[in-house]
Amino acid sequence: MQNVKFLSLFSGIEAASVAWEPLGWECVGFSEIEPFPCAVLAHHYPNVPNLGDVTKITEEAIKNLGQIDLVVFGSPCQNLSVAGNRKGLQGESSGLFYEAIRLIEYARKHCGARFALWENVPGAFSSNKGDDFREVVRELSANRDINTPENGWGNTGVAVGENGLVEWRVLDAQYFGLAQRRKRVFAIVDFGNWRDRHPILLEPKSLCGDTPPSRETGQDFATDTHVSTVREGS
Repeated sequence: MQNVKFLSLFSGIEAASVAWEPLGWECVGFSEIEPFPCAVLAHHYPNVPNLGDVTKITEEAIKNLGQIDLVVFGSPCQNLSVAGNRKGLQGESSGLFYEAIRLIEYARKHCGARFALWENVPGAFSSNKGDDFREVVRELSANRDINTPENGWGNTGVAVGENGLVEWRVLDAQYFGLAQRRKRVFAIVDFGNWRDRHPILLEPKSLCGDTPPSRETGQDFATDTHVSTVREGS
């Protein structure tokens, strides 16, 4: 993908922009409220508007951003994490996920958004016995028939609904050049013609952690290869 324009919600100090800058991707808007990250964003990206509190962003504000190809959002994890209170998407912080869904709908309606990418902690798979991640997949895919699998969500999976195709995978930062173990779950929804492209998150080798990091050469890597596949009406 070239000339991609994206909207970043829950921006923090904006890891997405740093990661995607070499690709030539352009951020058209941030959403951040904490003082220090806001100062960092204003310093490094003075020409990119910060829309502030996600609960106060209007449809008109999204429309005024113009073209948006992708919405990326790492919604708050406090209520999903195994170290948190486990209130899940009903929690005050993690419940902001639904505000992101609202803004994604505006971006689709007015700005031509094709993709949305969600990032969070693997605790999302087990929060409320897996039902919180079920809600994530339901909201992204618009398939209300999806149920929590009896054997859990595994580390990878796909779902199809009225919105399009959702792929998800757990990735570990240690296999992407960082000297730390940092697992995160990523879920991407394609609202367009996903049938005519290769998978994005389900590449079998480059994203599975097949190759041990150089600092642990030879160490066995155990991965859950279970795949949850859900289709509309199943």
